[in-house]
Amino acid sequence: MSNNVHIGVCRLCGRNKELTFEHVPPASAFNNEKVKMIPGDEVIKQISNPNIEPWDLSKSYGKYQQRGRGGFYLCADCNSKTGQWYVPQYMEFVHEIYGAMYSVKEREYASLGLTLKNIAPLPIIKQIMTMFCDINEGHFGDDKLIDYLLNKENNSFDYSRYHVYMHIHAGDVERMNGISVRFDSHHGMITLSEISTFPFGFTLYIDKPNSLKPEGVELTSFFKYKYTDRCEVSLIIPKLECNIFFSGDYRTKKMINCVKNRERDAGYVSGDVEIVKK
Repeated sequence: MSNNVHIGVCRLCGRNKELTFEHVPPASAFNNEKVKMIPGDEVIKQISNPNIEPWDLSKSYGKYQQRGRGGFYLCADCNSKTGQWYVPQYMEFVHEIYGAMYSVKEREYASLGLTLKNIAPLPIIKQIMTMFCDINEGHFGDDKLIDYLLNKENNSFDYSRYHVYMHIHAGDVERMNGISVRFDSHHGMITLSEISTFPFGFTLYIDKPNSLKPEGVELTSFFKYKYTDRCEVSLIIPKLECNIFFSGDYRTKKMINCVKNRERDAGYVSGDVEIVKK
């Protein structure tokens, strides 16, 4: 057997099969250039070092991937189906928003407001959920996700435990973080996963406390549409900085430096974590 064959459990259908390389985000979404993938334990070592800024990953150990971010997550069948069903509509969404970003690139702005016409909400949110399944094993212990994502017409899924937020990516660290759990004194346990790379970030909250109001614009309503629905959607998308590897942490460098001399960033229990930095 060739050394290039990858056998494992597909993170969508759950079958033990030959796996194909899956770009996360899709290659056509600004993800087709060389990146340095840095494992979470390596980044934790750096964060523990008071002499190194947490966003300076230049000396951290990592593996370069020539073709962009991603991994051998899906079998060929699941990769092909989701790529045909969801990626084209997702790309329309991404490139239309990026066009609006590009038009104001010379200006300082905290958020971007725009109206998107004729977009397909259900394929878009299904592509985002597919990406989160890619970087997390076991589809969050929810077997109903399999049929939901592998049946493009299925829109009867109970999505009440999932909340998806979007932001414009800024800062020096790009994150592809699997499930992590943190304790918040105001909201209790918070379970989340994040994919934040140029130009956009998405954060998935699972069983989000009702009192928690995350940063970002919520896309959860996209679950309510049918596959063939096209509609007009108005969004105000905030620009959030990622300067440290913790999911949901959008502090500026100045804010991070202000807490360097106290016990810092307690309460995180990391799952499958990968840090991505060009």
